[in-house]
Amino acid sequence: MVAANRPPRTSLAVVPGAPPVSRDCDVLVIGSGAGGATFAYACARAGKSVVLVERGRPAPPADADEKATLIDKAPYDDRTVEVNGALKRLYMGGVPGGGTALFGGALLRPSRDDFHPGRHYGHRLGREVWDWPVGYDDLAPHYAEAERLFGVAGSGDEDYGPLPRPAAYPHEPLPLHPVNERLMTAARRRGLKPFRLPLAIDPTKCLRCGACAGYVCPTGARGSALHLIDRASADGLPLRVLTGVEVEALDRDGGGRVTGVRLRDRATGRESVVRARRYAVAAGAIHSPALLLRSGMTGEHVGRHYMPHLSPITVGLFRTPTEAEDTFVKQVGFTDFYFGTRKTPHKMGLVSSLPVPGPHMTAKMTPRFLPRKLVHFLRRRMLPMAGIVEDLPDPANRVTLGADGRPRLRHRFGAYDLYRGKRLGREMARILKQAGAVVAVRKLFASDEHVAHQCGTLRFGADPAHAVLDRDCRVFGHPNVFVVDGSFMPTSLGVGPALTIVANALRVAGVAAAEL
Repeated sequence: MVAANRPPRTSLAVVPGAPPVSRDCDVLVIGSGAGGATFAYACARAGKSVVLVERGRPAPPADADEKATLIDKAPYDDRTVEVNGALKRLYMGGVPGGGTALFGGALLRPSRDDFHPGRHYGHRLGREVWDWPVGYDDLAPHYAEAERLFGVAGSGDEDYGPLPRPAAYPHEPLPLHPVNERLMTAARRRGLKPFRLPLAIDPTKCLRCGACAGYVCPTGARGSALHLIDRASADGLPLRVLTGVEVEALDRDGGGRVTGVRLRDRATGRESVVRARRYAVAAGAIHSPALLLRSGMTGEHVGRHYMPHLSPITVGLFRTPTEAEDTFVKQVGFTDFYFGTRKTPHKMGLVSSLPVPGPHMTAKMTPRFLPRKLVHFLRRRMLPMAGIVEDLPDPANRVTLGADGRPRLRHRFGAYDLYRGKRLGREMARILKQAGAVVAVRKLFASDEHVAHQCGTLRFGADPAHAVLDRDCRVFGHPNVFVVDGSFMPTSLGVGPALTIVANALRVAGVAAAEL
């Protein structure tokens, strides 16, 4: 159990269980994840009165209870979603801070070419998404601010390959674990260029515990959107948060403007309406389109093009203990395969080391007949790696509504995505074997309960015939509604989307605040 040095409960005037009061404000934001909390913070910092609505409640004091966290999914969204015909409870953040309250902390800038996917995919994509409506240079100053706000720790003098990096990060990175030093040394002998991942982790607070990705941080060392909410409170900004509140629908007038948001307190069932001058939707790439559909805001592309990244996983098993099973080891990244290799001239994406799963998750992922002692033996000799393959948008992968108004998700990875995932898995196996692994076990992608990096379902673009949002992430035909979560992305990038979501939310908040 990691109970020492628990952070104080959020200082924000959060109102758990209390029904929201009908009131006017400048901006109402739905969802407190990477995009929502950042947008709310930026608008409040600009002097606008903001109400931030969050379905979840503040997380209890953090500990390293793997069963409660990852098996029973206590801090995760408690709703079920029909996924490919079966009801699933997904690994989506269900507490203030959303996914950033539980993510692994890696915050990387994407390649400049990621904003021009037509250069690498050509006929595999419609011309309408060959170029994003904004380019890297449009987001560059917002990336810098995002790194500062989330306290990213990284090395500014390492070679990130095709990925841009700032001259300096706010914090120096954590010291490398010995197994990662071994991994990087072996990779360099092979001619690869590994680097230390930029992580939103304050090294002065980090316990370097094994319970990091997937858990609420016990010390508050890992930066999250919740930190921005706390900062707004500490600075006396005009931001109020309502927790434990379900958003039922957006009310509209005959001209397409949203006039209010219908809310229901989850504890009491009391209903109310909050009215604002501008609205921002940031409930995630599944629930944001579902909300628009429930509100009658339909269109050909609403809910389509769902993308969660294909993430092949390769686990190296070593003869001797790696001493990685109970400490922090998600530290190393590779971009050597980002734009493909001589043998596989296809864009693949980032590769990074992963934490060793706990005994419960290891047992869940391994055959049931394996004895517990053998599972423990394997964990002590294990080092996992994961890839990020930029899965391509497919209109058949989509969010719709069932008869009960709940979202239904249909998703299948395409043959081209699967091919690149297999090739990237082989490259990861070579890296691990070069570092001394006796065997490398590959898995093409995690179960469909895992929906990290979800994006695409309300994509932005220049033409409403091919997109839901305009360049400023405003819903076409609904001039006072913005979308600021990963739904806006027309393609999924070759790195995790969190930093881009934060940077884009800062950009769009500037647009909204200027209008007000």
